[in-house]
Amino acid sequence: METVFSPRQQELVDRVDELVFSSISKRAAELDQRGEFPDADFRDLHREGLLLSTLPRKDGGLGFGFDGDDPLSYFLIIERLAMGNPSTAHCFQVHSNAAQIVRAFGTDEQVARFLAPTKEHGRLLVGAGSEPGGGRGGTVARPVRGGLSITGVKHYATNASRSDWLTVHVRNEQTNLLETVVVHRESAGLDIDEVFWNPAGMRACVSPLLTFKDCFVPDDCVLARPGAFLTEHWLGKINFGFTANYLGTLQAMFQWTVDYMRQRGQVDTQVYQMYVGEIRARIDAARLLYYHAVNLARHDMVQGLLKSNEAKYLAVDCLQRFKEVAGQLVGSTAFFRSFPLERMMRDMDVHSLHRRHHFGAVMVGQAELGLPFELAHS
Repeated sequence: METVFSPRQQELVDRVDELVFSSISKRAAELDQRGEFPDADFRDLHREGLLLSTLPRKDGGLGFGFDGDDPLSYFLIIERLAMGNPSTAHCFQVHSNAAQIVRAFGTDEQVARFLAPTKEHGRLLVGAGSEPGGGRGGTVARPVRGGLSITGVKHYATNASRSDWLTVHVRNEQTNLLETVVVHRESAGLDIDEVFWNPAGMRACVSPLLTFKDCFVPDDCVLARPGAFLTEHWLGKINFGFTANYLGTLQAMFQWTVDYMRQRGQVDTQVYQMYVGEIRARIDAARLLYYHAVNLARHDMVQGLLKSNEAKYLAVDCLQRFKEVAGQLVGSTAFFRSFPLERMMRDMDVHSLHRRHHFGAVMVGQAELGLPFELAHS
């Protein structure tokens, strides 16, 4: 699909593609086999100045956040990174979303303090919300003198092994509102368990288990506007990045499949041609709708979020359909571990479960029927 980007966006895509195809994609298989964090990838991203993509320019960033003038560029980075390694793309997304949230709810001093390790050393942020059993309100914050005392468990804490500061969403037991706090990794009462992470896919996306037991968070590490994470639709905003990852990985798997078929002269069967055309149409439809959703959200966040849920549903549906037909197109040898296809399929088997796309479809249906809908479920 030929897509017209602005000159600035195209230059960004070209820069990221150079990283992806010269180095990131070449490291992916070994990282997957070892279940190791993509440190070299992030050294490259830090060197290229991309770890502050979502911060405003006044804070030293590129201005690609939701409050900036070009959020599509942020999602293009995720999409292109996913073509090389979906795990790297997700680690980048989690860090970049956490940076946006610190900026949205934090003071200038907090932004400078919490982002200094990123600027200086390429350290990453964490966005810890998910909890075992679902939800994010089981980790509670008890007001104490000078701050909050945190107790609870968070899992899927991506980047926690490579962070100094972790943003954590907790329920204030006094107000019952969801608050965002920023916890230093060396805080007493915090345990970071990396051994927890041993999935079938997204293996390089190391996401430890966090256990808080009377972990003290001082007032100057508590962000403003309790409850705003949900009321300002940040759960839905974060959702955009998952879809970008799905679409980038889909494109990589599809292109590899087409190249494999061409190299082996397996292109003359009409049924194969139909399958290739079908998947191409599905990818293009989801991708165009996704870009539309990102641009629409700049002017109408609610409608943009609804469209993003449509795009996510289409992307996951396309992933499932691709899995059905890929084996028919390339045969079992293409799923040997010497090729990237099986790894990327495993990655998507795991990663496409992280965001509840069926809730998104329900939400879109409710909106179409004129019923109340809850964006916080996206």
